Amino acid sequence: MTDDILSLFNFEVHLTPSGRGGDDKLARCAAFSEVTGLEINVEMKELREGGYNEGVRRLVGKTSHPNLVLKRGVTLDRGFWEWVKRCTSGAFPLPYLSGSILQFSPAQDRDPSAAARWSFTNGIVTKVKSADLNAMGGTNVAIEEIHIAHEGLERVS
Repeated sequence: MTDDILSLFNFEVHLTPSGRGGDDKLARCAAFSEVTGLEINVEMKELREGGYNEGVRRLVGKTSHPNLVLKRGVTLDRGFWEWVKRCTSGAFPLPYLSGSILQFSPAQDRDPSAAARWSFTNGIVTKVKSADLNAMGGTNVAIEEIHIAHEGLERVS
């Protein structure tokens, strides 16, 4: 078994609509240049135990997951914005999505079975930031940010 080093620039994002309505157009808008928020935070609770004088006991509390932030170039595809509108309109059912992020080594041929994989469930848009416009920066690529709150993240492989 080899221990391949994974690169930061060789990844894919797969978004899976819930199929409950209003999210079917998102799948064609899933080309991202950056992903942040692959974190799991565990709240620790301290317990002072009588007779144990070496310090405090630490117990595991609630787990939280920060929002995923996906960045992509601005496109003319309206499917993503229709999905955002559906998320923010308050109409039910909400268009939840799940997804996975696959990370590959430089030598891999993007074989999904050989990738490191994180999966998240029940994601919904909480923030969208469009690119800042600047007439002086003529060679920069416009980048949008999509913030997704979700109910769980796990490293699958």
